[in-house]
Amino acid sequence: IGEVITAIPDDETSDDDADSRNPNGTLFPNLSGEALSDQLAKEFDVENSLGYDKARDYMFSELDNDNGVVRGVYSGFEWPISPNSATPRQDAYQNGRGLNTEHSWPQSKGAKGVAKSDLHHLFPAQVRVNSSRGSSPFAEIDDSKTRWWFIDLERLSSIPGTNIDDYSEATAAAFEPREQVKGDIARAQFYFYTIYRDRADASFFKQQQDTLCAWNELDPVDESEKRRSQAIAVKQGNENPFVIDPSLANRLYCNN
Repeated sequence: IGEVITAIPDDETSDDDADSRNPNGTLFPNLSGEALSDQLAKEFDVENSLGYDKARDYMFSELDNDNGVVRGVYSGFEWPISPNSATPRQDAYQNGRGLNTEHSWPQSKGAKGVAKSDLHHLFPAQVRVNSSRGSSPFAEIDDSKTRWWFIDLERLSSIPGTNIDDYSEATAAAFEPREQVKGDIARAQFYFYTIYRDRADASFFKQQQDTLCAWNELDPVDESEKRRSQAIAVKQGNENPFVIDPSLANRLYCNN
């Protein structure tokens, strides 16, 4: 099964279901460590993989489309795409002038097969920013060491004078998203590493782990992130459990 979205009436609740979530929304409150990780991987795996083309089409035309405008996750760059387009991913890319699909967990680090098209870690990103991120780990970058600053279509090589939190940053070896999406990115990484533990590059996760934990606290789950997870579940059959239950990150990865 997927996740529990609404409470099951008491007279229909099985013993197994009763242990899955307590009244405050905590998932599997009686589990911890590997047992919790294994249960999450079992209960929140993808039930219906869209495939890479259909997943991208859905992302650009519906999932991240706000009245005909799609915004890049890292720089806030906005690009018009009709929700009724027959070719949304082509309309997004536009020969490199628009948006590409960001694998927040890189393909080279394990995002292959079903994982490649799993929307819980895919986001629209402006083409040049997407390329600059590459497969670099996420990190907090010292401003004095930042090579590039990204906002909208701009790429700066010096520290911005205003609105610094609205910029993403990159060096040759690391990438730091803008402040407003750091928690979203962290929870996408927790999701991937938990659901795809058999193929995820463990060393890649561990070098980011402390940073992701900090971002999870810095930028808590908001309503738009919940709506996105729920919309993905309509198509894939699974939500991101780290969005449903904010305590999971601490229980699995951030309290060691």
